[in-house]
Parts: sequence; structure tokens; C-alpha cells
Amino acid sequence: MPSPDCIHMISIETLTTLYTRSKLKMFCYDIAAERFVFLNPAFTEFFGHTIQKSSPYGLLEMIHPDDRQLVKNSIHECLQNNQVEDIECRIIRKGHERWLRVDAYLTKKADGSRSIIGHAEDITLFKEHWYALNKHNTKKNAVLNILSHDLAGPIGLIGNLTELLVKETLPLNNPKIDNTLKIVNKVAKRSITLIRNFINTEFVESEAVKLLKRRVELVTKISEATIDYFQMEQDLNLKFAVKANKEAVYVEIDEDKFMQVIHNLISNSMKFTPDEGEISIFIEEQDFAVVLKVSDNGIGIPEKYHQTLFDKFTLARREGLKGQPSTGLGMSIIKTIVEWHQGKIWFESEVGRGTTFYIELPKQPLISLKETV
Repeated sequence: MPSPDCIHMISIETLTTLYTRSKLKMFCYDIAAERFVFLNPAFTEFFGHTIQKSSPYGLLEMIHPDDRQLVKNSIHECLQNNQVEDIECRIIRKGHERWLRVDAYLTKKADGSRSIIGHAEDITLFKEHWYALNKHNTKKNAVLNILSHDLAGPIGLIGNLTELLVKETLPLNNPKIDNTLKIVNKVAKRSITLIRNFINTEFVESEAVKLLKRRVELVTKISEATIDYFQMEQDLNLKFAVKANKEAVYVEIDEDKFMQVIHNLISNSMKFTPDEGEISIFIEEQDFAVVLKVSDNGIGIPEKYHQTLFDKFTLARREGLKGQPSTGLGMSIIKTIVEWHQGKIWFESEVGRGTTFYIELPKQPLISLKETV
């Protein structure tokens, strides 16, 4: 925002030209009169000229039904805190869906009257690119976990078999066989370490990046993220399921980081669930929170490790059922990312009966439009 001194130096004609030619959709809404007192051409071109005489309820009808509560909450926040920024919502216009990013500010005059001024930017193209990139990244994470599971298991088995062969061939007293088996065993262990280090590096590096939170429909997002696991069910010899108590559940998250959490929990379940086992995700929308459950019917976590599971380099780290190693970092990073989202994570587990991880994320309270204006 320009400084007051800078504004005084700008002529009314210059400001008028700026507002008229700007591609930003600028507006000023008089709260007491319940009407727009200023709309620039970009605004009226986007929403239609009839919006100038409309009440806020008329404009609200153009907002995607799933985003209306977000807009109501944002208006309330603007009245309470004098401003809101980077609010993203969808507009249904002429049968087409467009994305807008809105900044709004509360202004007060000496006579006590109040107005909301601000601007909106069409970010539809940006969102399309964002979703394409994020979909690619989600697929990458799933493929990495599947490859880790598929490669580390057989390679670990090769390592174990070569150790057995070393013992069985000792009586032969054949240095060439002994040396060959030692090389195979060494390469197998090095390959497993390489695979796990690569996965861990990907996860740790993603943790170091700042959160970029966006409003995400979680049921669709997690269903898309797990499709590769479903397609590989037969090869993985595991069953997967995703369920929810509502068709659509919205929450503010950093997609990339949060899906890393989901993938890491799935990967962890894959390590400790035997063949023919089941891994399921359940999404539950509650009044003030969204709760996710990632469950398996695997070997469970011994009670002695329950208190330290989320510690960095925890002693609770264990090899997977097929020899997959663990650094003890994964759960610590998961907890950190969940807490960055103002959420909390906990688990229930019993040896021989499986484990369920719970993630609780806060939701904005429901606010009616009448409460705001």
C-alpha cells in the first residue's frame, strides 16, 4: 500500500485512470447502506453491470456454494481485524467456474460510517497450473513409496538369503564363492540404504520449505493421492480403502506438505502390515474440526514405544516386515507438519491387532452473513 504522503502527490485524474485501466477488480462497499458505492470497469465487466445495485446477498449467489461459508467468515474477520488478504474463492459466471483472490480492508470515516474497500484478482490460470503441478507431485510421492516397498523388500530378501548361503557354503572352502556372496550381500544392503536415504531426503527437504496453505477439498485430494496404491493392490498384496462421512470436506492446508504426511503414514503402514493386510483412510468432518484416521491391521506398536514414537531419532524405530530400515525421523517430521497446521496427532495401537493414527485439523466456525454486515 502506498504511504499517505505518496497518495497526496497523486492527482485525482491519475487515480481515476489507475482504477479505470487496472485489471484488478476494485470495489468499495458501504456497510450501512448495504450497497456498492464504487466499482471499477474490470469489476463490472467480470460480475456484470447489474451487480452495482445489488445487495451482498446478490453477489453471494455468484459464489460457489462450497466457498460461501469461507467468504462469510472472511467478511466477519475483516470487520473484526480491519483487513483480510489472499482469500481465494470460486465464482460461477455464465456457467463457468473462475477463481478469484481477494484483499479487503475496513475504512472508517469521522462520522462513524464504515466501508469495505478492496480488490480481486482472477487467478484461474494460476490455479489450473497449481493443480496440475500438485497432482504430478502427489503421484511422484505415491510412486516413490511403492517403489521403495517393491524394491527394498526383494533386495532385503536377497541380502538375507546371501547371508544364509555364506553359512551353508563355508564347508566348501571356496574363496571365489565366498567372495561373490559377500559382494552380493554388500550391494543388497547398500541398495536398501540408498533407497531409504532417497525417500528420507525427499521428506526432510520438503519439511524445510515454508507452508503455503490453501483451501483444499480433502476427500477428492486423498482419493486422487491414493489411486496408485489401489492400482497396485495385487502387486503390493495389500488392500486399500478411502472413506468419508461427507462427499466434500474442506480444510486449509499446505497440499504438498500435508500429502507428504499422508504418504508417510501409508508407507509406515505398508512396512508393518503383512501380506493380505488392509490399510484404510477415513475422513470425518466434525463441527469444529476435521479428523483423519489412517488404520492398518498390521503387527502394531509395542506399548514400551508409545511415549517416544514422535521423538526425533526415536528408539521406537524398527525394521519393516521385509527388512525396510528406519531412521526414526519420519514420525517426528509428521508431528511437526501437523502442528504447523495448528493440528494435533495421536495414535492407538495394540500388538498383533494393528495401529490407527489420528490427525485433527481445526475448522473455521460457522458465521452467517447477517452477523457480519
